[in-house]
Parts: sequence; C-alpha cells; structure tokens
Amino acid sequence: MLHNIDGINEDVARSIKRAAFCLLASPIVVGERRGASFLEDDVIYHRYGIPALNAHTLYDYFVDDVQPYVYSATGGLYVRIDGEVMKRAREKKDYSLGDIATELGVSRRSVSKYEEGATGTTMDIALKLEELLDTVLIEPLEFLKTEFAECPSSDIMDAGVEEADSSLEGYILSLLEEIGFDIVTTAYAPFNAVSQHSETKILTGISRYTERMIKRAREVSSLSQVMRTKSVFVVNGKVKRVQIDNTVLIKKEELKRIRDPEEFTCVIEERAT
Repeated sequence: MLHNIDGINEDVARSIKRAAFCLLASPIVVGERRGASFLEDDVIYHRYGIPALNAHTLYDYFVDDVQPYVYSATGGLYVRIDGEVMKRAREKKDYSLGDIATELGVSRRSVSKYEEGATGTTMDIALKLEELLDTVLIEPLEFLKTEFAECPSSDIMDAGVEEADSSLEGYILSLLEEIGFDIVTTAYAPFNAVSQHSETKILTGISRYTERMIKRAREVSSLSQVMRTKSVFVVNGKVKRVQIDNTVLIKKEELKRIRDPEEFTCVIEERAT
C-alpha cells in the first residue's frame, strides 16, 4: 500500500512477487496517485509486472464483486476484446477483416490482432466494434491471475540465502538450509524469508528480542493465519516468552541443535498449542 505507486521500484516488486509465488498468492499494489495524478476508479495500472489500483477499485472487486475492464498502458487507457466471440460474430455477419478495419478506421492487421487476443484497444474502438457486430466483446480483467502477475522462475531460483541483508540473517538462513529447508528471502516485509519443506511453508523472521520484534511477530502471526502457514522468529539472545500470538519464538542456540525439518516443525507445533 503506497500513497504514490511510483514509489515502488524493481527490487521491491521482485521481492513482493517472490513472496507471492511462494505463498501461492497474487501480488497487488494499492495506492492513490501515479506521479501528480490520482489513479482513476476501475482502472488497472501496472508497476514492474504487478497490478496497481486504488481503494475504490479494490472495494468494488472484493466487496461488490464488480470486475474492472480498463487498464492503463503507454499511450492511454485500453480494454481487452474476446477474440473468439469477435470472430464468430464477424463471420456470422459475413464481414471480412478488411470490412471491419474500414469501418473502424484501423489497419487490417490491428483487427487480426484483436481476434488473436494479442493486443488491447481503446474504449472508443471497442464500443464501435460492439455496435458494428451487435455483440458484447469487452472482457473483464482477471488481474489476480498469472497473466497479470507473473513471477519468472529465475527470480525464485536466484532468491536464496546469498541475498540476506545481514550477517545474522545469513547465518540463520544458512542453518535452516543445512537442516533441509528451501529458503526464499524477502525484503520490505515483516518476515525475512519463506522456509519451505515438502508441503510446509513457514514465514520466518530473524531478530534480537526487542519491542520492534514483538510488533513484527504479531504482524507475521496475522499474515500466517490468512495464508494458513506457520510462523516463527529465530531470536538472537534471551527470549522472554516462547510465543507471540501465533508466532513461535526459537532461540538461535536451539536452532543449532535441530537436525532436520521435521524436528523444527515439531518444535513449532508443540509451542503453538
């Protein structure tokens, strides 16, 4: 969530997509402005491959079940055409691609791309096309699907322990890797990594025991409930409790004695009860 969606950069976007990929989630950015302009209602924008929208559009989608149809791209606002429906309607009216192109004032190649689903078009062109073919053609945007929020596998494969921000973080994540977890680091999130083994996913934080850590642990606990994952903080130094909400605390020294993912998971489950 950002006031201005231009505040997101490529590194932040990559980290968000990594976390979403690991958690089988869809990343979105919610904001109010793009540069000096307000985000328009019911329009999907993009920042580094992540859909961006304002609170009104978010509310319409999740609360009122109203899908957006318009997206912003270089040059203006566009919509998508259902190419298969368009082709059937065109052939039913016995129009050629050239006939459609002449009526719309566009190239024959552009009309062909509409049918192939290879490109969007402006709202004016889409409405003229619907009127010409007497058929609803504009498609809603399924912006939570992978076509709108892709995370290349290389981004995940390159997201290992070597990207850890501190020596403590790198050391802890290396220990988890040694006992058998796959590690995907994150940034700009209340947890440091997603630790994975088989079907188990654990939101993993690393810190000293501080008031800031307690706040982060509560945030991660809330996230783990939504994501139906486990959450743990590996703490360097003394620990005053073993659990904060649903986030389990494990001392660094305890982690060094654990030998496999099953033992680590068992410790979490025992303390979470």
